[in-house]
Amino acid sequence: MYIFKSDGNYIGFISNNNFFSRDGVYLGWLENKLVWDYKGNFRGEIFNFNGNNYILKNSFSIPPIPRMPKIPPISPIPPIPPINVLPISLPIGFIDSF
Repeated sequence: MYIFKSDGNYIGFISNNNFFSRDGVYLGWLENKLVWDYKGNFRGEIFNFNGNNYILKNSFSIPPIPRMPKIPPISPIPPIPPINVLPISLPIGFIDSF
């Protein structure tokens, strides 16, 4: 699953519920639709707009309690990066999480 920022730039991918940068650096993990960074801090939720995935955080909500960090997995070979997509307008109160 490819992940983009709201400005349309490709930032990374999810493989086996782990989030990696476009270069294959471990950034965190995914539980259901919630994303945690490698330190165990809540970073946001996966949203799909027009078939593209984004990690967004509601700036008006109280974040969940941090989790215990997980042992970083072996980084997979990064997929061929997709082209950037058109920017999106974020819902009110939401921000890019990474």
